[in-house]
Amino acid sequence: MKIVGKLSVLFILLLTTGCWNLREPDRLAFNLGEGWDYEEGGRILLTAQIAIPASAGGQQIGGGEKNNKGFRTMTANGVNIYDRLNNMQRELPREIFFGHREIILIGQKMAEHGIGNLLDEIVRNPRSELRSKVFIVKDGVAKDILSSSPIFDPFTQTSLTRQEEILHLKHTYFRSLLADSLSQGIQPIVPAISLSPSSMPVYVGSAVLNKNNGLKLVAFLDNQESAYANWIKDRQDSFVYTSYIEQQNQNISVIFKFLHSRIKARMTGDKIRIHIELTGKGSIVENNTNLDPTKTADLRIIEEKLEMKLKHEIQELIVQAQTKYHIDIFGFGEKVHHQLPKQWKIHQDQWDRTFSGLQISVGLNVKCDDPGQTNKSIKF
Repeated sequence: MKIVGKLSVLFILLLTTGCWNLREPDRLAFNLGEGWDYEEGGRILLTAQIAIPASAGGQQIGGGEKNNKGFRTMTANGVNIYDRLNNMQRELPREIFFGHREIILIGQKMAEHGIGNLLDEIVRNPRSELRSKVFIVKDGVAKDILSSSPIFDPFTQTSLTRQEEILHLKHTYFRSLLADSLSQGIQPIVPAISLSPSSMPVYVGSAVLNKNNGLKLVAFLDNQESAYANWIKDRQDSFVYTSYIEQQNQNISVIFKFLHSRIKARMTGDKIRIHIELTGKGSIVENNTNLDPTKTADLRIIEEKLEMKLKHEIQELIVQAQTKYHIDIFGFGEKVHHQLPKQWKIHQDQWDRTFSGLQISVGLNVKCDDPGQTNKSIKF
């Protein structure tokens, strides 16, 4: 009882004396997002989006003008990432705080030159944030994305996060990029964004990076290809699919959910073979065909056509990765590592070359269990 009493007194004293190891918010400059851009001459420009709390609600500034931006975009050059941040700090009367950094944007030119030598500061610095979401800026620079004004949200990072949630995309955190970069038998892919004609950030698929070549950009996958790649890796929640069923004017749109992937690696003679089994359930949201999905026979025709087209497009993506990119973006090597450890030891040092010659089969089973709120297509 005496020990309990002493601990209680100590706890009360800690509460009344305040938190000596915390910094006051009005002494901090909150870094909400960073951008890395490659400039001529090999220089790297770092852009940071710094929150301005007073402006988040629309602060009155000089001349009666109202500033609706809740942030200020700042840039800095330097030898490495921390040197740039330190140079930026010289311009601010508050200490830069990284605990709220939610996004890291990488310009296309920067990605083409490779980002492998830029990751050390984020991992090593104890004040850094490993849960920052990573994006590649296609056909543009990170600075422009961070400088754009979101429509509904006060900050760019909030807008991008909500867009991912609306599109049912899983976030790619820096720690996920790092895990794929350090894991054997898989190459990282990162969400890609771009500025729309109305200067709004928009998702445009994924960027393929090669960890064996300094994490350099290899190619971009469009939205549909990104959904297929993530479906194979069991990292896709749902996606929308629109396809022609019979003739060019007969099309259908389906939302596929409950996506699942199972990958099996096996030996046939002395060759490794990969089989992928993909499953999902669909809800028909638009039907411009003459088929009635409430009838079993017509529904089966729809499902068979969708399966055939999906399987063909997924196989095309796999062949493209094997013959054009020559890197395993699906994680087949991870499966071989766990399911065929002896064979993995033989092939691990040249896995990308082995991957390019793999025999890969795809099995697909999708069911449209929700035909929508009507039967036949509404046509006049």
